[in-house]
Amino acid sequence: MAREFILDKNSEIPLYSQLKNYIIGKINSGEYEVGYKLPSEKELMEFFDVSRTTVRQSVDLLIREGYLEIKRGIGTFVKKRKKYNVWGLEQLRSFEDEAIRQGLETRTEELSINIIHLDSELEDIFGDKYERFYKLSRLRFVENEPSVLVDTYIPYDVAPGLDKYNFSEVSLFLTLKKEYNVIINYAKKTFRAINISKKDAEILNVKEGTAVQLVNTVIYDKNEEPFEYSVSRDRGDMTRFSAILKYER
Repeated sequence: MAREFILDKNSEIPLYSQLKNYIIGKINSGEYEVGYKLPSEKELMEFFDVSRTTVRQSVDLLIREGYLEIKRGIGTFVKKRKKYNVWGLEQLRSFEDEAIRQGLETRTEELSINIIHLDSELEDIFGDKYERFYKLSRLRFVENEPSVLVDTYIPYDVAPGLDKYNFSEVSLFLTLKKEYNVIINYAKKTFRAINISKKDAEILNVKEGTAVQLVNTVIYDKNEEPFEYSVSRDRGDMTRFSAILKYER
């Protein structure tokens, strides 16, 4: 390490935070590439003239934030960071469109599609207008990692024969628009943190009980009638949501 940076011991910013930011800067600039071995704890202490506690606090935070990883008996290395799927909430887009906008590699795997009957949950959304629904279960992958598990309910009368399509290969969003002439108007979303079930945890490759984002989405057509209801479980370590909120005087 070249001595081009000195920690400011008179700063209001804690030394461990200064050291952490220094290392992040090196990673973001590409100087510390994936697989780069960080200097030893002792070397960092001597180089920056700081305590062992300061070094450990910095490194521990960088590990928790996904910048570094420890390989037991070898050292601490720069880790390949996961790419987040950041859903912008200002516009209604399909999963594929959102991924393309962010330059992410994604794919969808259809898990099942079945016909079910109206129950109390669906009646709260659709009323008693429909008796049968398609339940489509899909697993979304981002950068080849399972990211979102989603169950989608479509009234049978809105899209008869929907089960003839392979939703591992085609978009539900586009199929409804092009094949069933559904004119999409707007959506309502609600968010709630839950602890994931054992079954869903196995599919999403996380530990049972891990906190995930439960997202309920109802999409409405040009007549402001609901035609799609989805319940998704989004991995919090891979999915983010953003919105621009305008202040009205």
